[in-house]
Amino acid sequence: MDTRTALALVLGGLAVYLAYYHPVLGAAIGIGVVVVTLLLSLLEK
Repeated sequence: MDTRTALALVLGGLAVYLAYYHPVLGAAIGIGVVVVTLLLSLLEK
């Protein structure tokens, strides 16, 4: 497992934890992840 995968797993776990205990913050994190993913996919092309 490389560093990027480990970091992604840790951040994903943190996001799930926050979404469970603070749904509004979890929704904001989820939207942010979607936006960043879309931007990265657009920049790769």
